[in-house]
Amino acid sequence: MLTSMGNFNLKVNVKNLSTEISNLMCEECINDFARDTGFIERNSKLDGNMFLDILLFTHLNQKQLSLNELAIQVKKLFGIDISKQSIDKRFTDKSVEFIKSVLSKALELTIPKQDKIDFTKYDKVLIKDATSFQLPSNMADKYKGSGGSASSSIIKIQFEYDLKSGKITDLSLHAFVDQDGTDAKDTVERINPNELAIRDLGYISTTVIKAIQKKEAYYLNRAQATINIYQLKKDEFIKVNFVEINKYMKTMGLSVMELEVYLGKKDKFKTRLIIGSIPTEAYQKRIMNAKRQAKKEGRIITDEYRARQALNLFITNTDIPKENVRSLYTLRWQIELMFKIWKSIGEIDKVKKMKVERFESFLFAKLIWIVLNWHIMRLVFHYYYQKDGVGISPFKLYATLKTSILKFRSSIKESIDHISSFIMDHINLGLKKLISEKKKNSKTWSSDMYKLF
Repeated sequence: MLTSMGNFNLKVNVKNLSTEISNLMCEECINDFARDTGFIERNSKLDGNMFLDILLFTHLNQKQLSLNELAIQVKKLFGIDISKQSIDKRFTDKSVEFIKSVLSKALELTIPKQDKIDFTKYDKVLIKDATSFQLPSNMADKYKGSGGSASSSIIKIQFEYDLKSGKITDLSLHAFVDQDGTDAKDTVERINPNELAIRDLGYISTTVIKAIQKKEAYYLNRAQATINIYQLKKDEFIKVNFVEINKYMKTMGLSVMELEVYLGKKDKFKTRLIIGSIPTEAYQKRIMNAKRQAKKEGRIITDEYRARQALNLFITNTDIPKENVRSLYTLRWQIELMFKIWKSIGEIDKVKKMKVERFESFLFAKLIWIVLNWHIMRLVFHYYYQKDGVGISPFKLYATLKTSILKFRSSIKESIDHISSFIMDHINLGLKKLISEKKKNSKTWSSDMYKLF
């Protein structure tokens, strides 16, 4: 097997990642986190390393995991007799802070350089979205749901990463009622000059866009159906007529066009509007959903709204060619795939009634496992793209990593070389077991992400 391609040296990258995982997960380091957060205040027969170990490697589905089973695992793995009541008492605010501090450090792990992702103009390409799932009603005080017929308790996880480096920049827990738009306003200060932020509709407002632009950074978003968009004609701001544009594009046979437009009610600002036509089937699906929602709300769908639904509308202050804008924006679905993996394989949404501190401790432990394997996944993906130009299925890789969870634990306990061997075993599975299968009407995480420009 080749181990060096261009600037990508497989052995060096595997060794570097293995070293960082070992430094993070060593017994002394984990106990330092436990002491620093006050989880361990005196000598205890169940120390921080043991506590994290049983949460991280015992069972990913906490709905099927009882306190008694945790006590059994402590006895089995560490030879310590402890009651389920004693374990339950360890789930406190301090246990949450302890495991959260380990997760925060895991997010700082260095990613192997992704040579083939050529976004040279931007320091970072930030992609953000959120996922949510229901919780037992006893957690509603902290994780309030939307009310009505929905669950009284729903958690939302905000997730953002840099496409250019693979580094995770946000992984935080929120109540469902905390709006994405509020999160966008609260976190816009994290965006630095020369960074590109790609976000979904819920995160966008003219206030946020103006703030990004003021910081000399870049944005790429879909335009909300309700946002007013203007053109400047003879010193007068005129609303863009999407009914006419839709007819024009059909008449001229255009799949994409661009306009210089203005956003905002009072203090209008200039931006690019990229307009793309969508397939008839996709339009019909949008309209059907829109009609259903309009009926619920007792309103009528206008011709203007119908025309907008026939188009993809993107706003951006980049100079990316209009033909490439939609391809770049669709990289957002990588996060959607990851959310499906978190739930179908990581089983983060399998929750039974328990105190909230126990739930949060378990969830942060799961996210540590997800993040560690995220780094392994990125390395495997990059190696096979460089070597063979093929895509590896994230679902297959995460499923394989899940079945190998005890082997992963063992490698961490042994040495850096054992971690390296664990990673190499999954790299060697590559083309035989993990290659993406292209299915009709399905999205795959393939080498397309590496060659947009």
